[in-house]
Amino acid sequence: MSLASLINLIPLIELSLVSSVVILHLLRALLGIGLGGAFGFIFVFLCSALLMIPFHEIGAPWSLPFVAYIRGVTGDLSVISTMLILFTWSSWSSCRLSSATPFIIAFVSILFYPFALGFTMFDPYGWGYSSIIFVSAVIVVAFLLFFTKQSWEALMVSLAVIAWSIHWHESTNLWDYLLDPFLAVWAIVISIRWLVWGRPEPVTYSAWDIDSSVLARRKRGRMFS
Repeated sequence: MSLASLINLIPLIELSLVSSVVILHLLRALLGIGLGGAFGFIFVFLCSALLMIPFHEIGAPWSLPFVAYIRGVTGDLSVISTMLILFTWSSWSSCRLSSATPFIIAFVSILFYPFALGFTMFDPYGWGYSSIIFVSAVIVVAFLLFFTKQSWEALMVSLAVIAWSIHWHESTNLWDYLLDPFLAVWAIVISIRWLVWGRPEPVTYSAWDIDSSVLARRKRGRMFS
């Protein structure tokens, strides 16, 4: 296999891993199947390998692997979505989101998408094409997150900028590495859920929802500080 062919496979490998973790999460959440630890890693590995098998290898009339058709529907997910799914949904114990993170993502999404979809003459999506000011602003946000002890969020934003700088995905727009419609919908839904029904209690929260330090602050009646 040539280097160019391997580079073209990277987005498919990435999406196959993401899809496998989503399937694992659904099995845990909906069916109560306990696939943790080594069994979880084995399941993700095998499922990813199956998604990468071209259909024609098993006698089907389609030539592309199944994950390519998933990509045709979803496109390339943002780096932030990918990291959230791979590490947080897989219950990596050290990965915890700040309670402010979904609200921030939802706020940015509500401001960004109406403008980017052409409802006004103002188009912030254009900033993502090598705008020094925009890139600098995103880097400053990453530093602010780091110095306010939101290291997980700082890492996600930093890796998104790095991935954009090396053209990890086909897109050359930084926005596509920071935000995608699935991430926006998740952030808006979970923000509304928290505002209406409150955040999960310590006995029921998951790594995808909230971090342990926020639970302690909640007991003191403090939301985001």
